[in-house]
Amino acid sequence: MRSWSWGVGHATSPSSTFTIQSDMTELRIGDQLIRYDREATDAAYAQVEQGGAGRCSCSGCRNFVLLRDKIYPDAFRELLDKLGIDAMKEAEAVHDGPVKDNLHHYGGWFYFVGEILEKGEHLRNMTSSAGFDVLLLPGSESISDFQYWCSWIFPRPPASFGSKVAALEFATQLPWVLEDPYDPMVREKN
Repeated sequence: MRSWSWGVGHATSPSSTFTIQSDMTELRIGDQLIRYDREATDAAYAQVEQGGAGRCSCSGCRNFVLLRDKIYPDAFRELLDKLGIDAMKEAEAVHDGPVKDNLHHYGGWFYFVGEILEKGEHLRNMTSSAGFDVLLLPGSESISDFQYWCSWIFPRPPASFGSKVAALEFATQLPWVLEDPYDPMVREKN
């Protein structure tokens, strides 16, 4: 949808206006429907220096940064690209701690210029490495595969994203690869 509007009158008139609304594209993600602006999202990310995990010095974020190139499945990377999102610039990465063996639960989100038109159940699951879909509904106690969904509840994004913003959240389990062993008793400051 492209919308142009001009005020009528002399060019120096204070009532003259020129407004451009960029193209918005609708996309269904699972049972959610979003509207997004790829170019505006790309431009907003060009103004973001680095991802949230890169700005943090806690061991959970340092572990995430070491794995960042391997975390996202190809289909999710394609979605990030389609939305105009820089995969290296997550708004936030959250380390929730170990879940089993050497795996740790992580979540996070990316901002995009747009809105959620249909909220749905908020969850989209990736196909497991065994080749079948695993469906975990909200409230499930186990997250073993990479999952993502759109959200309308999140901390304030950088101003470069404007006022019409939504988030693409993810959750997964990652191995601990940091040389320092994980110690839940260590309280780190960002």
